[in-house]
This record gives sequence, structure tokens and C-alpha cells, in this order.
Amino acid sequence: MPLFAGDKLDRCEILSLWSALDGRSVFGIPTGEKGDLGRMLLQNAIADTLNNTEWAFALAECVHIGGFAVAIGSVALVDFRMLNLGLRGETAARILRYTELWTLIALLFVVFSGVALFLSQADIYRVNLIFPLKMYALAAAFIYNFTVHRKVATMENPPPVLSKLVATVSLLLWVSVVFGGIFTGFLV
Repeated sequence: MPLFAGDKLDRCEILSLWSALDGRSVFGIPTGEKGDLGRMLLQNAIADTLNNTEWAFALAECVHIGGFAVAIGSVALVDFRMLNLGLRGETAARILRYTELWTLIALLFVVFSGVALFLSQADIYRVNLIFPLKMYALAAAFIYNFTVHRKVATMENPPPVLSKLVATVSLLLWVSVVFGGIFTGFLV
């Protein structure tokens, strides 16, 4: 069993781990008979391309990290305004309106590059203890950002305490996603 993401399991060890599941679930997804999900995740065109081309994996990581930088940066602009820390000449609603398209496009890049990265090393992410926590934090950040955060940011005159609380929770969720990504790469 590898201790770090850089350590490799050979394909036989991985398939035997997946086969041992025998109809159990992985992150709530049923595996089917004799590790069918595991075989599908380990043997796919995306994994072959990313693992057998020198530049493809690095490009996918750059797109993933760059997308996160743009998405979280644009959300942070709104949060900092809600915390009364920057862009004092603008309202949070106006900043949200300016950055919303950038956030959505960046998050699309993050999701698609993230799926590609997952498929390229499903064996590593399957046994990683931090990866599911990152996914839960990401889901919570998505839901929070497009519901509570958006509603308070677009309010005409939100109560200062509510605005600051919502912005703080938003920043904490997105920072936890970033740290989850960092630790996913180092801990298995």
C-alpha cells in the first residue's frame, strides 16, 4: 500500500483491491460485480492519455489549479467586499454581477479537469483519506455559494453581521477545498 501519492501500486494490486469490494460501494457508488467500477475507472482513454503523454497530466493540473484561482479569486472579491475589506466604491451585488460569469466558466474548467485528473489516477484517489473530504467541502462550497452567499450578496442593505458571517463561512469553505487539494497530493 503506498504511503504517498507518488508511490505506485501495480495494476494487479489495484484490480485486486477493487475486486475485493464485490458489490459494495465506493463514495456511495455501487461497484457492481467483481469490481466492474474499478476496472472501468482504471482502464479508460482519459487515463491512458494523461498517463502516457508527458505534457497532458501537467496541462490538466494547470487548468485545474488556474480554474480554482480564478473561481475562488472572484468569490473572494465579493467576500472581501461583504467583510468591508476592499472595493469600497462598489456594492457586493455589483461585484457579484461583474464576476459571476468568470466564476461559472472557471468552475466548469475545474470540474472537467478534476474529473480527468481523477480518472487518470483513480487508484490513488480511491485509497486517499483526504480526497472524499475535499469532495464534500467542494459540494458544500458550491451549494453555499449559489444559494445563501448569492442571496445575501444581492440584498440591497444586508445586516452587517449577516454579511460578515456569510462571507466568513464562504471563505472558510473555499479555503478548505484548496487545502483538501493540497493534502490530497501528499497524503494517501
